[in-house]
Amino acid sequence: MLEERTIEREFGWVFFYSSKRYVETGDPAFAVGGNAPLIVDRVTGDIHVTGSAYPVEHYIALYEARPRAPKE
Repeated sequence: MLEERTIEREFGWVFFYSSKRYVETGDPAFAVGGNAPLIVDRVTGDIHVTGSAYPVEHYIALYEARPRAPKE
């Protein structure tokens, strides 16, 4: 987990991750391909995989626009 990159929003969090070796060395040989950020819903605990084709803000906007069940 790349804690310093975590985004917190009203709906929950967006978490970023990579391999430990890539974070330590910066060597692209150790990069994780297709490691799309994960959205975790604070109410339900559901985990949603985003994507890597667009900036993370695109996926956040799509998630925020989704119809949501009312909080109990």
